[in-house]
Amino acid sequence: MLKQIKYSPFIILILLISCKNTSDKQSTHLANVGIIPKDESVDDPNFQPCHEDYSLFYYQVDNSDHLYKGEKPAIVKTFDDIKLPAIDQNDGYVTIRFLVNCKAETGRFRVEQVDFEYKDKEFEGELVTQLLEKTKQLDGWLPATREGYKCDYYKYLTFKIIDNQIVDILP
Repeated sequence: MLKQIKYSPFIILILLISCKNTSDKQSTHLANVGIIPKDESVDDPNFQPCHEDYSLFYYQVDNSDHLYKGEKPAIVKTFDDIKLPAIDQNDGYVTIRFLVNCKAETGRFRVEQVDFEYKDKEFEGELVTQLLEKTKQLDGWLPATREGYKCDYYKYLTFKIIDNQIVDILP
C-alpha cells in the first residue's frame, strides 16, 4: 500500500503532462460544411462579405422564398438566350455556388461538373464558361434577413444539361 502511495504523485504528474492543450492549434477544417473560403487566385478582390465568419445558407434565412427579383422565372429567362451547338453525350449537371453579401452583391463563384451518375466530368465546348458568366451577371439578388438583420448567404444554381443544352435549372 505504501508503494502505491509513493508512486501516485509520479503517475498523476505523467497523466497531466500527457494531456495536451490543443486550443492553440489552428484547425484546417472550415466552421461549416459548404463554406466557400476566399481564394485570391480566382476571386474578385473587390467583393467583400459583410460578415466573413458568419454566412448562412439560403434556406436558413427568413425570406428564403424571395431572394431574387422576379424569382425563378426571371433567372430562367436570363439563360434562355444561351444557344450552343448540340454535342452528343455532353450530359450531366453543372452547379455554380456563390456567396451573396448583405448588400446583395455576389462573389466567390465555384463550379462543379458531374455526369448523371454524379461522377466528376468536364463538359466540352463553351457551355460552362457561358453559364458562369451569365450567373455572375445576375443582378436581381435581394439581401437576406435573419431575425431582422441583413446577412450574407450562400446560393447555388444547378443546370441540368442534355446534349449540351440546358433542360432545367434547379432549385
